[in-house]
Amino acid sequence: MDNVFYLVSAHTSCIEGIRLSIKNKHAYITQDIAGFSADEEDDSAVKNGSDSEQWAAKIGKFLDGQQWSDHAIAFLLPAEDVTFRKLTFPFQERKKVEQALPFELEEELMGDLAETAYSVQIQSTTEQHSEALVLLIGRKRLQQLQQLCLERDLIIRNVDCAAHALYRSKIFDNSTTIETRDLFQIYIGSDESFVNTIHEKRLDEIKIFPNQIPVILQKHFSTENLLAAFLQSFAKHPDGVDNADGDSLQNEAFMQLKEELRWLCAQLTLYLRIKNFSSESQIEVYGIFGPMIKWDGLKFSIRPFPLPEAEAFSERSVEDPDFIGTSEESVKDRILTIPQTDVKAPDTLEDLMVEAKQRERSDEKTQTFDDQITTTPSDEKEKNQPSSGVLESINPQTSLLSLIERKHWGVLGELRKKTEIILESHRLSLYYENTPWRRILRRNGVAFAVAASLIIFILSGFGWNTITQLDLLYQEIVRGEHLVQTELRQVLPNTSASGVNAMLMELEEKIELRKAYIKNSKSFEKRDYHNLSFLKNISALLSEDTPFQVDSLEYAPERFSISGTIDSYDSLQILKNNLQEIKEFKGRRIVESNRKSPDGIIFRISVDFK
Repeated sequence: MDNVFYLVSAHTSCIEGIRLSIKNKHAYITQDIAGFSADEEDDSAVKNGSDSEQWAAKIGKFLDGQQWSDHAIAFLLPAEDVTFRKLTFPFQERKKVEQALPFELEEELMGDLAETAYSVQIQSTTEQHSEALVLLIGRKRLQQLQQLCLERDLIIRNVDCAAHALYRSKIFDNSTTIETRDLFQIYIGSDESFVNTIHEKRLDEIKIFPNQIPVILQKHFSTENLLAAFLQSFAKHPDGVDNADGDSLQNEAFMQLKEELRWLCAQLTLYLRIKNFSSESQIEVYGIFGPMIKWDGLKFSIRPFPLPEAEAFSERSVEDPDFIGTSEESVKDRILTIPQTDVKAPDTLEDLMVEAKQRERSDEKTQTFDDQITTTPSDEKEKNQPSSGVLESINPQTSLLSLIERKHWGVLGELRKKTEIILESHRLSLYYENTPWRRILRRNGVAFAVAASLIIFILSGFGWNTITQLDLLYQEIVRGEHLVQTELRQVLPNTSASGVNAMLMELEEKIELRKAYIKNSKSFEKRDYHNLSFLKNISALLSEDTPFQVDSLEYAPERFSISGTIDSYDSLQILKNNLQEIKEFKGRRIVESNRKSPDGIIFRISVDFK
């Protein structure tokens, strides 16, 4: 399947387009739409709208008339709709330039910067300075283009300025080189007029010259008038002659066009003087009215009519009324076959004969002028006026003959063989987009609706299943709490807590107390109680049936003493002997004292450890 691209020159009065088809990596022009946009006399609502609304309505009507949709499109906006600014900064860091640029633009513009979209290209000029080229356009106009393309499923591949596109076609053309210091690209077309000043291969300025040429052409020439027919009639229209046999309205339009061209020549001459035009500079003239003017090294002037190459143009020009390219010739191949502007020789024998005849007549004119050089000043002024009967030397590449194969009235005719210049986006592109999600949604609305319904159904089922599982889980939790409470009440029969958490806290406290008690018991069991063992040994000194009473017992680091009552002296002696057998008392001196009492023998035994 072929890839289709659309190019539209979106001027208010002259809307033209190209349809491209790319097949097997070769681009073919399959359709050319050329002519002026029709007046919206029927639609009063559109006519009463603002200029931008009328412009958007004309673009929409053009797209609908050609049934262009579902593909990529590129727009060429007139230079008069785009604001050009060149700003210089005392630093080169791109981030600093981008941060300072909005503040500088607010000082440059009369309106609000928020209502303007801009693109910028930053270039380093010197070691410490940089230059920012800025193209600005109203944000509303871009939004209108986006809406028009969204409604027709068109992807905006690039929105470019016509003047900048003409500059790029020169800079990026490998077949031509700019050898001069300054180059002036002068464009005079049916849509607009401007001058590109190129300084050291950089775009220095875009100067726009508003004029009435588009209004005159739109008023007097409809889409039925082919470009070749118009150029033939205009080139043959003599100067200073009211052609009574012809169409009076057409004659009036031709006279008005010539007046506008004379005015433009004066403006262009003044502009070149302001820019300090020198012999090192180069001038290139474009547009359908470019061959109508000439530069003599000091000023621009309109050429004398009828143009000497008008007859040759009439014989050689052939134009297809339907503007349909059927040869399927590759655009890139066509670029290689077009004549170059720097070629001085005629390309055919017929051109050679025409130029020879013109030069012969020009030489006769020069000789006549030399012979009459001694005439009076008034006669000299009369002789120097252009005459329709005198021909001049013409280069076919810069004359009307260069427009023989031209199909478009506007700037698109200059770029028809270099369509890739318009299609490719760049840093100064006013707008471009990738595949937007809204376009996909519009083109696949039914599929998205079905998919959305299925997704909603699946999510609803998943949600219902989740809610059911949560409900069952809650019931299991409640049942488990009842079972836990029942078990806890068996462990805590005297508890006053009603909740599971409170009962668990109480059970936890009891468990902790029980753990502490067991820990203490085990610790007590593991302890080595020396004193208790000693007392146990003391208690075992006498037999159980021996009357024996201990009144005091002292066990200190210095001594041990025991006192009490015993039944007889024999038992006392046995007690004393047993004390000597205890490990702690072995080898110690034992001192005994006793006395007799009614209750028995009161004794005191002491053992010194020192």
